[in-house]
Amino acid sequence: MKKTLLALSIGFCALTSSNAFAQSKASFCASKKSTKSLKSQVFQRDNLLAFRNQGGLMNGGVCWWHSRFQRNAMLLARFRPELEYPTEKETKKIIKALRKGKKVVVVPGYRSINDFSYSNADMIQAELEKWQKGDGFLRQQWAVGLWGSHEISEEKLKKRMDDLYTYVKEEGKIAYQMLQIEGIDSHAWLVFDIEKTSRGYRLQVLDSNYQRTQVYTYTEGMTSFHHDYYGDFVPYTGKKSEYEKSLKAITKYCK
Repeated sequence: MKKTLLALSIGFCALTSSNAFAQSKASFCASKKSTKSLKSQVFQRDNLLAFRNQGGLMNGGVCWWHSRFQRNAMLLARFRPELEYPTEKETKKIIKALRKGKKVVVVPGYRSINDFSYSNADMIQAELEKWQKGDGFLRQQWAVGLWGSHEISEEKLKKRMDDLYTYVKEEGKIAYQMLQIEGIDSHAWLVFDIEKTSRGYRLQVLDSNYQRTQVYTYTEGMTSFHHDYYGDFVPYTGKKSEYEKSLKAITKYCK
């Protein structure tokens, strides 16, 4: 995970009644039933966290947890701007509930993920760092960053990309991937869409270091991806059970 600077997105509030942004339970559930609707959220700034990957142990970032929180928030947060803002204690409970990803979470007072995370960046960052420490010391997830290689055989990478296509395109899922970089460094991103090309695939990803969608191209014969800053790297899909848990929470809430 790489060190980055804090970059808060400064938004401008239109002079519109908060009721215009109120989301009924019916509309919330309708927006979660369609795979296309779920994935389209990443192209709307309002649905993205208002700060980039930063902080963390030895100031090495919290990219794994930033990406996982981002995915949970897009799936499970229902915003009710017509209600009163939550207290600090209530806000911390909302953040923790979104981090756990076990249920749909009503967020009063705010109209979007960007709005909520802009106002509560410090509390969300603190929760991400707490999550990182818990995974690292209690569940030894730090070891995951040592697995795999930044370069693999052509055949293995092709199989990995074929599996990613099945998961993202055919099954309609949002993939969390760890990016194994040379040495002990690793990063993470979310893959929202993938299209076949004449010689491989075109991936649309959300990288917490950039906070905007990016496009990567895989061509048969490659043994790794490349980034000017990260160097060569190989993506590994993981945390599928977390995604399934969120989907089950939506199904339960929308019965």
